Amino acid sequence: MPTVSLTVLEELRDLRYHRTPRQRVTTEQDALDFVDEVGFCFVFGDKRIDMPTLWGAVTGSRRPVPPTHDDPDIGRVWRWKDTLPTKRMIFYGKALRKKPTLISLRLLPHLYALSPNFGGVDDYLMQYEDGKLSAEAKSVYEALLEGGAMATSRLRREAGLPGGGKNARLFERALTELQMELKIAKVGISDANRWGYAYVYDLFLRQFPGVPTAAREISTDEAMDTLLLQHLCNVLIVPVRDARLLFGWADWEWERLIERLGASDAIRTDLQVEGKAEACIALAEAPLSSLVA
Repeated sequence: MPTVSLTVLEELRDLRYHRTPRQRVTTEQDALDFVDEVGFCFVFGDKRIDMPTLWGAVTGSRRPVPPTHDDPDIGRVWRWKDTLPTKRMIFYGKALRKKPTLISLRLLPHLYALSPNFGGVDDYLMQYEDGKLSAEAKSVYEALLEGGAMATSRLRREAGLPGGGKNARLFERALTELQMELKIAKVGISDANRWGYAYVYDLFLRQFPGVPTAAREISTDEAMDTLLLQHLCNVLIVPVRDARLLFGWADWEWERLIERLGASDAIRTDLQVEGKAEACIALAEAPLSSLVA
């Protein structure tokens, strides 16, 4: 089985991830263009999953995230991951791997097509009745449904989860649950707490009312194909296990997906990455000849 050079792979990823001085993101428009180009990316990254990050694009390098908020690049990342969603130019939330993720409007309908939603504000009730939505997530959702967009400090109280301790953990879990299912979205920043910085959340449907309509035109197969192929376009080659961890699709869905894309010659499965024993997948037309060690 051909083995891909890890060194050359990372050099090609530097170009794709904008981790070079020449491609460095220096303005808000650059940040938007980067997210639109890669389709979806993490803000700072995930130790387990390799994919583009806004941090890497802003630094124009592979520089590790420093343990300080005084770094100028940290400030730029922090600012743009707040301003772009506020302007509804991207979606920002814990949509993949429960990690802060930026998603282009181009691919947002594809993710929505794979969500448990049907496009109505009361979809959550059926999920709750079926035991697929926690009581805390239901309370948070209903607080936003009835009260409109609000900062986390007020949202805690309205959802009946004030204070710290267990309530704080349940509240954060509920927020993550609702973001993962594209039921709520981060839409702004408020100074209405003692730290002077709090996220403002609203219902996804109020912020992106056109997405459900667009999603109805996208089949499950098309949505999964598009997202995986975009990921492969970004990372070039990836262990199957890592791709499955990123998207979290069911075994039977994944098996059908790989069989479908393989049969259409869209991907190849005959490669390995240097130093890794796992089976890998890559785009069939990816420039991998220079990567083979």
